[in-house]
Amino acid sequence: MSTDVLSALRVSATSAAWTLIASVLAIAIGVADESLALITFGAVQLFDFAADVVLVIHFRAARKGRDAEHLERVVLRIVSAGLTAVGVAAVVFSVGHLTDHQAAHSSTAAIILAAVSCASLALLAFRKRQIAQRLPSRALHADGQLSAVGAVLAAVALKGAALNRAFDWWWADPVAALIIGAGAVALGVLTAKDAR
Repeated sequence: MSTDVLSALRVSATSAAWTLIASVLAIAIGVADESLALITFGAVQLFDFAADVVLVIHFRAARKGRDAEHLERVVLRIVSAGLTAVGVAAVVFSVGHLTDHQAAHSSTAAIILAAVSCASLALLAFRKRQIAQRLPSRALHADGQLSAVGAVLAAVALKGAALNRAFDWWWADPVAALIIGAGAVALGVLTAKDAR
């Protein structure tokens, strides 16, 4: 069990470091490019970061033999509330951007960040789920789902940025943000059920 807890601690710490870097970069690049999809992706990743930090605290306590099961529910609540809030905001802003015909600029940095995020989040999601099954940990499993959704959201942001850049489709970014927002709300609702 202690080897699995150590593995859970390591994957959570690695994920926290990556999601913090990716979220800050995504929001900064998104603001510079006026990319709602990238800003939304970055905001979702901030909640993944918060969940990872709580999981690190949880697994550190578990390694020392202390009971920290209540932190499992805290993680689930953070993930649920954050995803729902960010998702609703993304949907509202996306509709506004589509109505106003607001276009984003798709920089090379945005495309590279989305591609790297897609690959790294997919790997983190796989590892989290693998470890969560052995422990078992509902919170780590939910966090693995969040990372998997993050990988999909990064792919959607990448596609929106690439279509905008290649074909000058002004609507690609807000449509990508709308898809990201709807996905975040759906995952938030599902996670809320696990948090009960």
